[in-house]
Amino acid sequence: MSSNSPVLPLELEREIFEEAAIRCPETIPSLLLVSHRVYEILKIKYRTVTPKGELSTCTFAALRRAIQYNSKAPSFRTHVRHLYIAHSADDGSEVQEILFACAGIQSLSLMTWANIPPSILLALSTLRPRRLWVHIDSLLAAKDLCQPMFTFVTHLLLIVQRTDIGASLSFLANFPSLTHLTIVYAEHTLASHILASFKRLKVVVEYSVATAREELDNVDDRYVTIALQKLIEEWVVGSRGGNDFWARAEAFIAKKRRREIQPDWRYWIEDADGV
Repeated sequence: MSSNSPVLPLELEREIFEEAAIRCPETIPSLLLVSHRVYEILKIKYRTVTPKGELSTCTFAALRRAIQYNSKAPSFRTHVRHLYIAHSADDGSEVQEILFACAGIQSLSLMTWANIPPSILLALSTLRPRRLWVHIDSLLAAKDLCQPMFTFVTHLLLIVQRTDIGASLSFLANFPSLTHLTIVYAEHTLASHILASFKRLKVVVEYSVATAREELDNVDDRYVTIALQKLIEEWVVGSRGGNDFWARAEAFIAKKRRREIQPDWRYWIEDADGV
């Protein structure tokens, strides 16, 4: 290339290639071959996917179009790392297609799906995420099929709307690497049973929007309640290794063990705690 050739600002170059990938997804294989710099731009483009692109690098619709036009391209298997799936009105075929194409997913959210369509259960069994958000009822009936997906999960957000504590405890035994657990819509007694049964858990967070608090006797210091309003934002922050609710809960527990939290039996985070 001649030294007199025009050079675009990096920001403009990124915008051009990202827009080209979105508007003409059939060109992605060719775009990836333009240069190493462009390859890196597009790899980042598809790293984090949310339903409408909230705080992420790509929308669900843009990813689906790209995969449809490039079904034989291996890039999505390695490029898509974090996928947040909203409820889909179809039979799950769209989601199935994406999951099979993105086998390298590290963070997966299916929490908006109270009942996962059978059509995507096989696709789920091929994944090995580290972080998983899901309804417990969605997987209880299919836990044998999806067992391989649980192998490396360390951070689990579990929506539990049942009172059958035994079913919840037996289900958690399928996660041999689990260290962090968040329970949504659960009773305090469930968290205490889980902590007593699974000593390897570093922290159990109860997601709660309630403002009323009550003192619990002999509560395990790994148990924390956090009031959250924007779960999808928390998910994106966590996928980037940021200070999400799990990180804040760990920091709170560390302070509590150093006797920096008063009263020492408190199990919920307050603004003054600085975490």
